[in-house]
This record gives sequence, C-alpha cells and structure tokens, in this order.
Amino acid sequence: MASLILSPAEHDYILRGVESGFRADGRGSLDRREVTLRTGMISQANGSARCRIGNLGVGTDVLVGIKAEVNSWTPGDNVPETSGTIVCNVECSPSAAQEFEGRGAEELNIELTQLLDRIFNGPQSGIDFEKLCIIPKQAYWVLHVDALVLDVKGGIIDALVWATRAALMSTKLPRVVVESIPDEDGVMQAEFDVVDDPEDMTELAGAENMPVSVTFSQIGRRFVVDASEQEEAVAQARMTIAVSPNMEICAVQKGGVLRGFSPALLAEIMQTSLKIAREELDKFNKHYAEAKNMTDGRADEPSTGSTFLVPF
Repeated sequence: MASLILSPAEHDYILRGVESGFRADGRGSLDRREVTLRTGMISQANGSARCRIGNLGVGTDVLVGIKAEVNSWTPGDNVPETSGTIVCNVECSPSAAQEFEGRGAEELNIELTQLLDRIFNGPQSGIDFEKLCIIPKQAYWVLHVDALVLDVKGGIIDALVWATRAALMSTKLPRVVVESIPDEDGVMQAEFDVVDDPEDMTELAGAENMPVSVTFSQIGRRFVVDASEQEEAVAQARMTIAVSPNMEICAVQKGGVLRGFSPALLAEIMQTSLKIAREELDKFNKHYAEAKNMTDGRADEPSTGSTFLVPF
C-alpha cells in the first residue's frame, strides 16, 4: 500500500528490529499510535466521523459521512424484501499521497470499498437491517457510506474502520409513519411518510454490535499492528481481521501479499487478533464517548454556515 522507497540500510534496520521485538518509533509490536476521533463533522449528513491515527501531519486521516435515502424495492434488487442495505464508497484524495494523483488510487479505492462492504454490509456487521425496512416489498432505507482518505501515513484500514464505525453509531434516521389507506377500489394499501423533524430521530439499531478491525503486517518472521509508512514499505504481507464485540471473527482480508503466511504464524495472528480486539473495543468506546460529548457540547453553538466541516 505504501510507495515509500527505503535504502537497503533502512530496510534492514526495520526488518531486524521487528524480528528482535522493537520498532523504530519505540512502540511494541502490538501497540497502536495515538488515535483522535471526532463525530458530527458534516452538518448535512445523517452521521459522520473523522479519525486520525498518528500525530497531525504525520498520521493517517479519514473522514466518513453517512447519508440515508429511501429506495423503492423491486424484485431485481439485491436486497431482501424485509431489509435495508448499506452502500460503501471509498475515495483517496489526490492530496493524500503523490501516487494518488490521476487514477493512481483507483485500485486502492476498490480494495478499501470492498473491505468496508465486507465488514459492515450484512449480518456479520451486527446491524439490524430489518429495522431499515420501511414497508416489506415496497420501501427501505439505504445508508450511503462515503469515506474520504485525507492523509496516508500507514494504517489506513483501521483508521477507515474506526471512522466508519463511529459515523454509523452517530447516525440518526428520521422517524417514519406507516399508515394503511384504501385505494379507489377499497383495497387497503400501505403508505408511509418521513417525518421532517430534527428532534424526532432514531438511532441505527444494532450499531453498538459492529466489529472493529485489527490489521497485521508481516515483516520478516514476525508481525506488527498499525504499521507505519516505513514499515509498510518493508512488509511482505498484510492481513485485516474484523472482530465483533462478542469476540467472533466476522471478516478476514489479505492484501499486499508478496508471500503467503505460514500456518503457525497465521494461527498466532488469529489468536492475537481476539486479544487485541478487546482492547480496541475499550479504546474505541472511550474515544467515542469523548467525541460524542464534544459533539453534544457544540449543538448549542450558533452555526456560521461558513463550512460544512467543524474544527478537528
């Protein structure tokens, strides 16, 4: 994922360091960089969040917005008749990295979009998609998850998942009133009306059950969590594992594979992911609670309308 070019000496220093149990920035093999999380970043969205892993200017920065819209169900839809759905889209800003200019980020955009869809769109996400159905075989909610990668300094996948999870947890949907109205033949037909009242909104059912992700990068004979830009340039393989709050592995994706994982290393990574996921969930819940308190505090501030982004 990284296009950073290292000298042979730098490459050897990072590889031997990881195999010896230390990293160039002083972290342990399973340590994550500092995380900054904010919600309510886009005023026009139903939910939004921004996550930065690492320090300002030298970290990975991702912005996610959720927009809800009502779709009419048709037999050809790839959506169950009693369910709603999520549509994911990830774009890497050309300013995030030089190689993203033009169509340089096209393959990465596709890979990240597919990964996000694999984690959050389906029963493995923990979201109650049946609550997104308005009228069976007639209408349902579609949640458009649009992610923009603003800066890349390693660890893009976990930053993306953190921001998406926070954005979906902060999503508010308008209340829908469903009524039975007779048509001209006297046959009762279900009709619905979306209540346009910002004070009458509902949260996304099951959002608290969504998984977190842990991305491992294999360097030499060992692996690290939350690889830096330099470490990604040395890594031979990458594996992302999504783990639910119930400590169930619900999605796995490999990437950047220069060689395969050995069975022993793969088994160790799977076991380690469950351990780290517990810590990640605790960290996320703490950061999300702080972000929500900040967002609630901004609710009483007058809006200037000068920008759709709030300070980060």
